[in-house]
Amino acid sequence: MKNISIWKDTVKEKEYPELNENKEVDVLIIGGGITGISTLYNLSNTNLKVMLVEQNKIGMSTSANNTGKLNYLQNDLLDKIRTNFNDKTAAKYIKSQQDAIEMIADIITKENINCDLQKVNASLYTNEKEEVKKIKDLEKFLKKMGIKVEKVKKVNIVKSKYMIEVPNTYTFHPIKYVYGLLKNNRFPIYENTSIKRIEKKQDYYICSTDKYKIKSKWVVIASHYPYFNIPYLFPIKASLEKSYLSASKTLARPISLISYNKPTISIRNYKDCLIYLSNSHSLNKHICAKENFIELQNKLKNLDLKPDYLWSNIDIMTNDGLPYIGRLKDNILIGTGYNTWGLTNGPLAGQILSDIITGKQNEYIELFNPKRINLTNILGIITNVYKNISGFIKGYLVRNNKVTYKKIDKQKVMIYQDKKSHIVNRKCPHFGCGLVFNEVEKTWDCPCHGSRFDLDGKCTMSPSNHDISIRKK
Repeated sequence: MKNISIWKDTVKEKEYPELNENKEVDVLIIGGGITGISTLYNLSNTNLKVMLVEQNKIGMSTSANNTGKLNYLQNDLLDKIRTNFNDKTAAKYIKSQQDAIEMIADIITKENINCDLQKVNASLYTNEKEEVKKIKDLEKFLKKMGIKVEKVKKVNIVKSKYMIEVPNTYTFHPIKYVYGLLKNNRFPIYENTSIKRIEKKQDYYICSTDKYKIKSKWVVIASHYPYFNIPYLFPIKASLEKSYLSASKTLARPISLISYNKPTISIRNYKDCLIYLSNSHSLNKHICAKENFIELQNKLKNLDLKPDYLWSNIDIMTNDGLPYIGRLKDNILIGTGYNTWGLTNGPLAGQILSDIITGKQNEYIELFNPKRINLTNILGIITNVYKNISGFIKGYLVRNNKVTYKKIDKQKVMIYQDKKSHIVNRKCPHFGCGLVFNEVEKTWDCPCHGSRFDLDGKCTMSPSNHDISIRKK
């Protein structure tokens, strides 16, 4: 069994250099996941000087840890948007997802990208009696939009009291898609290049690494979770959700299922494997990853499956259910907060952000405005403050018996011993939260905002842009 995603294990990683000199460009894209690469792709036909930097490896963060679905039937999210806004806003959101799916399919055809694209009906189900009425109401809403919705009688892999399905959705290999967008790329890309500061200077920005500076007219923040706390106060404008995934060899017909409510169960097949997601929870709860992986394995055992791959993922959840895509301030743009649906919203963000830069009209700019203010967002701040405090406290209270906790030169450290000693700082550089040891994936995880570090302390997932390695004297 491998403790990485099946997507990472079935591609050969692309190699890009580390930034080694100062640069001046028109557009700097920070983040090499599906949002950043989609923005890069959409700017390829312009005369702009564009550059992309990635803190780690291209395509190997959140974009590589999902189920690989292109779907507009998105569990209870559509009803959340209907409640927080209105039916008109929800209908526009669904249209945005359908447009994104069609755009992705067209790009795959145009660029001849081999990413295992498969068209499949997507199903939404519940096994809870009180949720049947909600799905039936959603069914009526979708039909009013002209979407063909059919009731599904039975699927052996899950128990359901009510299930519906819609057409024109897909599954694919997300990293192969991201790499496919780069086939004809002409812009410079730099890996292992972390931006530590962004400073406004007249009508341009200076973006600094530890050694070099990049001067740019536009800055696109396409990292999973923005590293800054001020002035945007992002930690109280969004929360995080963690989920656990597996891939198991089995013979299965093409399938794409998702449960209506939380904790989410999401299922699809990929070639001779069944991909199964479950145990989704707020990041500040159940911070012992091993327990959640054991629970997932027990569910697989009930299906007579054994996992060949086990991994986890972290998603950013906005308070009102809509992503944050657009102009953050002046010429700083952002794409984040996809509420577990980054494979549609990431490419959509790439289109919206490139349209803003080039001055084109886009019907979704106002819908996803990151500066929007509404009652749900305000009330959500209170909940997010509690989640931040809870994660902060638990990070220091929870200890793993595989780890030694001590002080070295007055610094609190954690030590994991295998063939060698892995000594790291116990504090997350982003917000000062205590880190916990992920025994299954062998990472150091932040229960506040989702930063992750490998055994030797290298940061592998934002918002932290610093490592936690302890340099030996």
